Amino acid sequence: MVFEVLDGGPQSTIQDVGRPGYLATGMPPSGAADRFALGVGNLLVGNDPGERYLVGRRPGSAGLEVLLSGLKLRVLAETVIAITGADLTAMLDDSPLPMWQTVRVRPGNTVAFRRPRAGARAYVAMAGGIDVPVFAGSRATNVRAFVGGIDGRAIKKGDVITTLAPRRALGHLEGRRLRDSLVPRFDGRWRVRVVLGPQDDLFLEESIGTFLTYDWRLSPTSDRMGCRFVGPKLEFKPRPAYLVEQAGADPSNIVDDTIPVGGIQVPSGLEPIVLHVDGPSLGGYAKIATVISADLGQVGQMRPGEIANFEAVSTNEAVEALRKLEDSISEASLVRS
Repeated sequence: MVFEVLDGGPQSTIQDVGRPGYLATGMPPSGAADRFALGVGNLLVGNDPGERYLVGRRPGSAGLEVLLSGLKLRVLAETVIAITGADLTAMLDDSPLPMWQTVRVRPGNTVAFRRPRAGARAYVAMAGGIDVPVFAGSRATNVRAFVGGIDGRAIKKGDVITTLAPRRALGHLEGRRLRDSLVPRFDGRWRVRVVLGPQDDLFLEESIGTFLTYDWRLSPTSDRMGCRFVGPKLEFKPRPAYLVEQAGADPSNIVDDTIPVGGIQVPSGLEPIVLHVDGPSLGGYAKIATVISADLGQVGQMRPGEIANFEAVSTNEAVEALRKLEDSISEASLVRS
């Protein structure tokens, strides 16, 4: 036993990189909404950061994903932790907790997140990684499916968090931090790269232009399943008769097909929805574009009211961006203070 939960906050869940390979059964990958932040946190404390997002088979070690604020933990056993991702005013007792670096904590200390200052989701990586049962190859929590983590739910007051044995001596882990040049800057305006399609051909060219130039504002009705964006209505081309017959009269209706993680549905042309890591695997609404895997973390770090600008890139650029992201989660990205 390493931590006691004094307050779980609005939603704090146990996550690793996720469980890819089960979309055909309707099971989303889940995992960290910001893969880079959790991966670097695990690396800092000597854990397995996992393999490539959405396609790797090694989910890495599990940590805590903290939404906005409220989480409070009491330390029960000495260990080393790292806080990454959003700046949620993390505190160790009454002192600010430095981010993107390792910190040794001792019995009796409290770790708390008071209020969001930049970004939406922070991550707590713990030496050894959180020890909970593995489901379908992963410890990631999916609260809608009631699987993973602790009984398939967010953590709550009274829970006790146990870790596996650290891979390295705690003394060796102290003083490690991410290079300053790699620390993300969250400023409330987000550039999100997308690959157009798979149903962009159903939208008017003018609407595709609007989608790629408008300042889209994140709606409060957003979560790990879907992130909804508020803006102008997007219009469709005249509807072929076969599509009306097979899928329905609404211009956004299509015959149900697969939804890639990051797919952007536009039901009735209103409020594009980015289907995120807990999103469904099938759907019957046209998808104007798909967020590239390397930028899913950008969407996961947005707070309601913040602005996203979507930028179209090629599939080759998307692959290169993911390679660059994964290559940055490496020992070469760390330095000692």
